[in-house]
Amino acid sequence: MKPLKVVMSAFCPYAGRTELDLAAFGGQGLFLITGDTGAGKTTIFDAIAFALFGEVSGCTRTVDTLRSDFAEPNAKTYVEFTFLHKDKMYSITRNPRYERPKKSGDGVTTENSDATLQLPDGDIITGYRDVTAEIVELLGINYRQFKQIAMIAQGEFLQLLLADSKERGDIFRRVFNTDLYQTAQRLLKDSERESKKRCESIEQSIFQYISGIACPESEQGQILSAKIGTATIHTAEDILSELQALITVDTTLRDSLKQQVDKLDKDLASQIAIIMQAQYINQAFNDLKIVQEKRNALIERQGEHNVQKKMLQDAEKALYIVSPLEAAFLREQEAEQKLTQSIMALDIEIQAQIKDLETVQTAYQAEKEKEPEREKLASAIDRLTKMLPQYEASELLERELEKLTEKQSAVCAALGELQQQKADLLEQKNNLNQELERLADIEAKAAVCEQEAKQLQATQSGLLDLQNFLSGLSKLQSESARLQQQFTSAQGAFQTVNTVYMEKETAFFREQAGLLAASLEDGNPCPVCGSTVHPNKATLGADAPIEAELNELKQKSDLARQNMQEASEQSAAKLAEVKLAREQLVHAAGAYFPDVDKSIMQEQLATLIESALAESRQKKKENDDHYLQLKKQVSRKNQSKEQLASLEGSLQTNEEATTQNEQQKNNIISDIASKTGELKVLKSSLEYADRQQAVASIEEWTGNLNSLKEAFRQAEEAYHALQNKLEGNQTLLSDQRERLSNTIQTKQQALAAYTKKLSECDFPNEEAYHSALKTESEISELKHSIDQYQNEVQAVEQDLRRLFKETENKQKQDMEQLEAAKQKLEQEKRKADESIRTLIARLGTNEPITKAFGRAISDAAIYQQEYLLLSNLSKTANGELGGKQKLAFEQYVQASYFNQILIEANKRLKIMTNSRFELLRREDAADLRAQTGLEIDVLDHYTGRIRSVKSLSGGESFKASLSLALGLSDVIQSYAGGVEIDTLFIDEGFGALDTESLEQAMQTLIGLAAGNRLVGIISHVSELKERIDRQVVIMKSNRGSSINLIS
Repeated sequence: MKPLKVVMSAFCPYAGRTELDLAAFGGQGLFLITGDTGAGKTTIFDAIAFALFGEVSGCTRTVDTLRSDFAEPNAKTYVEFTFLHKDKMYSITRNPRYERPKKSGDGVTTENSDATLQLPDGDIITGYRDVTAEIVELLGINYRQFKQIAMIAQGEFLQLLLADSKERGDIFRRVFNTDLYQTAQRLLKDSERESKKRCESIEQSIFQYISGIACPESEQGQILSAKIGTATIHTAEDILSELQALITVDTTLRDSLKQQVDKLDKDLASQIAIIMQAQYINQAFNDLKIVQEKRNALIERQGEHNVQKKMLQDAEKALYIVSPLEAAFLREQEAEQKLTQSIMALDIEIQAQIKDLETVQTAYQAEKEKEPEREKLASAIDRLTKMLPQYEASELLERELEKLTEKQSAVCAALGELQQQKADLLEQKNNLNQELERLADIEAKAAVCEQEAKQLQATQSGLLDLQNFLSGLSKLQSESARLQQQFTSAQGAFQTVNTVYMEKETAFFREQAGLLAASLEDGNPCPVCGSTVHPNKATLGADAPIEAELNELKQKSDLARQNMQEASEQSAAKLAEVKLAREQLVHAAGAYFPDVDKSIMQEQLATLIESALAESRQKKKENDDHYLQLKKQVSRKNQSKEQLASLEGSLQTNEEATTQNEQQKNNIISDIASKTGELKVLKSSLEYADRQQAVASIEEWTGNLNSLKEAFRQAEEAYHALQNKLEGNQTLLSDQRERLSNTIQTKQQALAAYTKKLSECDFPNEEAYHSALKTESEISELKHSIDQYQNEVQAVEQDLRRLFKETENKQKQDMEQLEAAKQKLEQEKRKADESIRTLIARLGTNEPITKAFGRAISDAAIYQQEYLLLSNLSKTANGELGGKQKLAFEQYVQASYFNQILIEANKRLKIMTNSRFELLRREDAADLRAQTGLEIDVLDHYTGRIRSVKSLSGGESFKASLSLALGLSDVIQSYAGGVEIDTLFIDEGFGALDTESLEQAMQTLIGLAAGNRLVGIISHVSELKERIDRQVVIMKSNRGSSINLIS
């Protein structure tokens, strides 16, 4: 990337539009930016950085302070930057967010930040963040890397040189993005904690399994229960062995009891079979007694059964033999009576019909004589009907004339409407053309508004992420406070226990003589003096502890110390996590609040975020409302275009319709004249005035003719109907008289057969016959009663034979004795079942515990090995190995980068110091407790000694820091993936150099500018003004600064 032109408007000290044409320097070599302090030298680099990335180079200046205090109220604040990149030209225009006076009214309004980027192919990218993202992708570096590669900023020369190992590690983390290795350290640390938690968790599971073991009340169970009560992780395997032995005993006992229960089941089944057989025998004796009583009752009913059999025989002869003959006789007798009555009625009716036929015949003859009158009416109707089509033709011509007249009026009216429509369409067309002119650029405005909406949405999302980050930090701080309190409690507990232990230990050593004397006996030598006589033994004090008590206190003290150390480690790790999270939060907040202080309170930051969110939401709402209005206007523009096209079609249609209506009007006038003459000729040949009168006459004549025809039809039908009825009745009378003679003869034969059958069936008279006669259902009931009695007799005889056989040579059984034996067997079985259930329940508890218990012990061994491995890895990666240099993984990687930086830096330092000084990375740590690996020493080749860089003089420090900064820039650029940044700015620091050092620095910078690189030096040192011909001179005044280019 190589700058060509920078234009600043109302930017920092530059009041108006100020242009700097860097292309005049030819794109290579040294040039000097000089001027008074505060004139705006560094502002040029700020303008370039702001145009590219929306940020400025300094630490104190922020983006919202870039508007010039010298600017006119209506002057716009912006930067235009044109540059070459890979032989292609790009142009950026960017303005910051600033307040300006309102265009109308009093007060100020806010001008929102914005940016546009013009690409070599003419495409334009808009949006503050979108342009920044495109620049980062184009150059391959972000703002921080650009600043480190292209700008050695004022006041930052010595920061990297004099920083300690930790500070330099923070710098390298930002420069080389070594957070990845720090994350690896943290992940290993987290893995170590998780592994430790797994160990503790599996041990807890083992204790839970132990506590869940079910123990019997036997001696073996009591022994196991005692071991459970004093269980530790080290006795777990012993308890598992005891548990497995208990399961073996319970399994054997359960199987034995199951065999016992099986035998009891068989004995019980045999006893139940005996009881059931006894019940069957007793029931047979009871049934025999009941059947004998039933047989006696049947013998008593024998006489009644015989009477019912005689009644059945008489009833069957009466119903099936005599009753059909009686019915035949009565049927013939009834037919004779009905025929006699019918013959008498027919004779009377025939006499009346003969008289009526004479009257009807006279009326029929009178109607026949009216035939000539009917024929005359029919002829007149036919003649007039044939004339009706001519009446219809006349009416049709009249209607056509009316329609033509109406059509003529309608066509005239349509012509008038078409003329008015044409005038309206022309007016609408004119209005639409005016509206389209007014909405000509509405799509561009909508696109800009839409881009602004995307930027505001991105801002909102970022601020919401900040809120979530802040909430997460609060939770981390709460957890850190809890862990700190936990550490404080553990520390207090340790101090209390340790104090007691130290006091007891002192007392123990103080009372050694008394403790030794307590075991002395006369005759045995003293282990100290050898005497066998002990006249004055030392006595023990009241508070003298014994060794077991002291050992117990030592164990408690060691445990409390371990708890305190663990709490301390957890608290320190959480504090580091909180610190890192806060640094990340402040860094992330800097993207939205550039002037935010790193020490800002979280509550203030939350307020800032909430305020920014509210402001962003309000702007988003206003922008969305504006966008909706613009979209409506775009839609309206499209509708107007469609309406205009529709209007053109409507005008064309209007012209065509007008021409068609004029032609139609002329045709109608011609048709009216022709139809009028034709109607006049037709009406002169008609008898009636119109068809309605002719139809009325036809209807009247037709009515008269129909009345005459109807009267004739009725008279004819009445005559023939009466004649046919009379002839039918005469034929029926003759037939019925013949049927009556036959019926009398048949009745006499039926009576003779009926009387004969009564005698044959032994019925003395009709009364006896009617008394014996019964219905089918009554006969069926008699048969059922007789059959039932016979069946009962037969069943009783069969039951007697069966029961005599079943009870033969047998006696009744004692059921109480048999039931008592059964209950005894059931009681024994219940007791065995209860024991089995107890064993099964205990095995159901203990067997799963045994399996899980065994797996847990195996897992515990694996987890312990894994924890030891992860612990060693974590301590190695985090530089926590005891007695070793505190060189963590990240510092190891940073040291590799640092070695490369020092190689590049020494190339220039040797030139600037005549090979006197060489920068070295300190390999050995001065303090194994502090973080090391990134300290710098300097080798003085004049003395051959290695000393601290802090011992260098001011000028020497400048040379070393400049070399180090240039080396850092070279290494960063080499790691930036082929990034092409062919411009370097160096800001101040030359005032501390003597003439020789200045010359050496100049030679180094000239070497930097060789080839295709452009190097700008920002300084007010007079020697540089004399040495560098090409200059950008900044002049300040009370109206703002201005630029003079000397090329």
